[in-house]
Amino acid sequence: MQLTDFTQFTGSCFNGEPASCACACPFALDVRGFAEKCEKGRWNAAWKALKTAVVFPAVVAALCPAPCREHCQRAPLGGAIDVPGLEKAAIRFARKKAEGYNVPPHTQTVAVVGAGACGLSAALNLALKKYVVTVFDKLPGWGGSLRDDPRFPEFEEDFKLQFSAVKEGFCNFIFDKAVTEADLASFDAVYFATGEGGFRLEGDKYFAGGPCAGWTMMEGIAMGPEASKVMEAYLMTGRPEPILPHEHAAHCDRYVSHDGAESAPPCETETEEGAQAEAARCLKCDCTECIDHCIMLQHFRKKPHGLAREAYADSAAAPPIATQSLVRQTYSCTNCGRCNAVCPTNANLGAMFMLSRTDRFRRNTGPRAFHDFWLREMDFSTGEASVFLAPKGKETCSYVFFPGCRLGMSAPRLVKEAYRFLQDTTGGDTGLMLGCCGVPALWAGDLDRLNANIAKLREGWEKLGRPTVVFACATCERTFRQYLPEIPLVSLYRKMAEAGLQPAKPSYDKAAVFDPCAAREDSELRSSVRDLAKLEGTELTELPGESRCCGFGGHIKVPNPELFRRFGEEAAAEAEEPYLVYCINCREVFKTRGKECRHILEEYFGPETGGIPSILEKRQNALTLKKELMKEGWDLDFTPSANPWDALELDISAELRQKMEETLVSISDLQETIWNAETAGDKLQRQDGWFLASLVKSVITYWVQYRPAEGGSENAFEVGAVYSHRMKWRGAEIQ
Repeated sequence: MQLTDFTQFTGSCFNGEPASCACACPFALDVRGFAEKCEKGRWNAAWKALKTAVVFPAVVAALCPAPCREHCQRAPLGGAIDVPGLEKAAIRFARKKAEGYNVPPHTQTVAVVGAGACGLSAALNLALKKYVVTVFDKLPGWGGSLRDDPRFPEFEEDFKLQFSAVKEGFCNFIFDKAVTEADLASFDAVYFATGEGGFRLEGDKYFAGGPCAGWTMMEGIAMGPEASKVMEAYLMTGRPEPILPHEHAAHCDRYVSHDGAESAPPCETETEEGAQAEAARCLKCDCTECIDHCIMLQHFRKKPHGLAREAYADSAAAPPIATQSLVRQTYSCTNCGRCNAVCPTNANLGAMFMLSRTDRFRRNTGPRAFHDFWLREMDFSTGEASVFLAPKGKETCSYVFFPGCRLGMSAPRLVKEAYRFLQDTTGGDTGLMLGCCGVPALWAGDLDRLNANIAKLREGWEKLGRPTVVFACATCERTFRQYLPEIPLVSLYRKMAEAGLQPAKPSYDKAAVFDPCAAREDSELRSSVRDLAKLEGTELTELPGESRCCGFGGHIKVPNPELFRRFGEEAAAEAEEPYLVYCINCREVFKTRGKECRHILEEYFGPETGGIPSILEKRQNALTLKKELMKEGWDLDFTPSANPWDALELDISAELRQKMEETLVSISDLQETIWNAETAGDKLQRQDGWFLASLVKSVITYWVQYRPAEGGSENAFEVGAVYSHRMKWRGAEIQ
């Protein structure tokens, strides 16, 4: 991987870069940082920052036309910040001291023709680097055109202060001198700053700046440090390069959102208190849109550009020799797309993290255990639980229903009712596709598994006559649009709204629609759900801004359970009203967090009773759904596979069951672990009579503490403790 592979997603981001006002400044003064120092009354630091940027603070504060104010984002909220006033305040209240560089002297000599502010800027920077500089001017003293300004005494004090840092002998002035080419012959380099239409010579050693080079005075002063660098490079290498003005007018349009900022009138800057108050009006403009809208970015406190560099560094790391630093955050991204949606320049951190995941999976340097459970669930959904069927008696169909894997696992009755509705409204011309879109593999970074599933879906769809696929899951629809763009799609909710399906009495008089992340860019899907809600008579309210991610996306539950919990809690708290959702995963998250909510299908086909199914129950639901639909629609028999450990009866406390669900440990995993231990005798017995057994599945090791149930059958066991981890247990050896 190359660095550009990652920075392509953040290259347009301007977080941490100069604000619009600073972009307009010919001196590239960090107005944001300067104002912050002024606000805190750190006048010495403010003056030093000003001097470093503008060379001659008093001259610039008095004469600069302040283009920064034209691009001040405070302007519509009480007026632009008085930057010149703050500059004068820093000059007034600071203890000013010029400082030089501790560098060895150079033997080369430089002439500067013109002792105006532009020439003095270049001369000062060259002399501070200990080049021997001679400044010529036809006038009787320095200052050039500024000598006629009534404020010249103030400017001259500024010149004296800055040149006081130059060591004796490194800057000499010759005034009242009309310079000739012969006068300049002995110098190793010459800088012309002779004003508009002024005298200059051509040749490698001759350089020019200020108005005689077509620049403004402010640009000439600003380019003094740059001119000194170009001339120094020439003196060291003999290769002349042009002195190019700063592109200070670029990126002035980088405005950011200031929602909630209050209007504030300007303050006088003559007193310290007034100047501090004026500086406090500065909005410290910096784009933090993605951070402000992403819980994950707030949690890890890292900036976009740094994240791209770290992701690239991780791509070159080879554990255990080299350490990867961005693992936990890479797998804590929910892939919700909100960062890209709110970014004014379309930076996409989610896509960058997905690239990192695929790279880690390909190189086998990623933590496979973070996604092992979900990949096994996907294999189940695309294997035993899947089916591709045209309507009975047909080989092809016009429509095919693809409910997605999770809806059938959590609410199989809703899938059956939805399929019956489609059959009724299409004259029996709707087929059935039970399976998984493949997003677990995508989120894991396993592109081989994803592509194999995509090929299977395409093959099944083609055998059914290339029908329009009807979706109930926004994530499935988004995945199909991305990887199977040739397939025509329509949402179940649009079909229901178009049919004018009449619901039962609405569950809620007033509710808020919570849109899943995958529907962010699908206005048709979002409007379809709202149309359905209006049909049932529910008064709808909209959440403030776009819906937050519920936390399910990206499968962050294993790598970052605390962040997963926070995602759900904050999303649940966005509105007081109950939620109408159309993602079964959102429904499960909110139900777990105690948020009142209903799936939109429950409003039309009746509410689901009971709690959230367990991991084992979800698998059983999927198989039962397949069995019942095949029997009802095709009169086909389907018998789910059975395992020898299925008959074990386990007594597990409610508290432990909840812990198992949170850590993604299925009852079936415990049954298999105990069955293996009992049949093979591979178990440890504690002094208190409890047995301890383990089972390695793929990259996860499960541990169970159990004992025979009192008064139960030989297949009944009491479970005392359960846990899992990524280490593999091989006898007395732990890897």
